[in-house]
Amino acid sequence: MLKAIRWAGQNDDVKIIVMTGNGKFFCTGMELVSDEEMSFAPGSDFHQLNKELILCEKILIAAVNGPAVGYGASSLALLDLVYSIPDAYFFTPFVKWGMAPEAASSLTFAKLMGHQRASLLCLTAERILAPEAKELGLVTKILPAANFLDQVIEIAENLALSPTGSLLGTKRLMKQPVINELLEANDRECYLIHEERIPSGDPARGKEQFQSAQRQKRRLKDNGHAKGCL
Repeated sequence: MLKAIRWAGQNDDVKIIVMTGNGKFFCTGMELVSDEEMSFAPGSDFHQLNKELILCEKILIAAVNGPAVGYGASSLALLDLVYSIPDAYFFTPFVKWGMAPEAASSLTFAKLMGHQRASLLCLTAERILAPEAKELGLVTKILPAANFLDQVIEIAENLALSPTGSLLGTKRLMKQPVINELLEANDRECYLIHEERIPSGDPARGKEQFQSAQRQKRRLKDNGHAKGCL
C-alpha cells in the first residue's frame, strides 16, 4: 500500500486514488494470525504510510465494501471522501489487544466526533454500523451494495473531470491548516506503540488470546461438521 500511494502521488496523470478491500472485508486490521512481527517504530513502513496519507496531494477516496477493523477504520479520517455499503461496520479494538490509537486517530476522531464519542471507538472497541459512522462524520455517504465499487468509480471519474488546479488546490487549502497536527499525532502514536505498548508484552498476549479463540472456533466448527456427517 505504501508503494502504491507513493507511486500515485508522484504520477502527474493521477488525480484521484480509490482504495477498497478485496473480498468481504474492507480491512481486517493488524495481522493477528501470523507470528511475523510488524514494526511501528518511527521511520517504519507503517509510520511512513500514515505520513504519505497525510501529505498526499491527490484526492483520496475509500470504497468501504465491508467491515472496517482497526486500521481500516482509524485511517479513514485521513482520507477526503469515504463511501460505504449499508451493512459495513467499523471498530478499533486498540485497548482490547493492548495497543493504542494509530493513523493519527487520537486526533482525528476527537476532531470529527468530540471526545466522548471518539472514546467510544478508541477505548471500548464498540462496533458501529454505517449509519452511525455517517452521523459521526467517518463516512461521507452510504451507497447501495449492488454494483457498489462501480458507483464509487463513477463518482471518482466525474470528480476527475474538474480542472486539476481547482480540484487539488481546494484540497490543499482545506488540509494545510491541520497537516502539522496530523504529522505530530502520527509521531506520538507510533512512538508510544513502539516504545511502550510492544515492550509491555500486552499486544503479544492479546495476539495469543486471539489465536487461541480462533483455534477454539475452528475446533467447534470441525466438531459440528463431523456430527453433521454422522
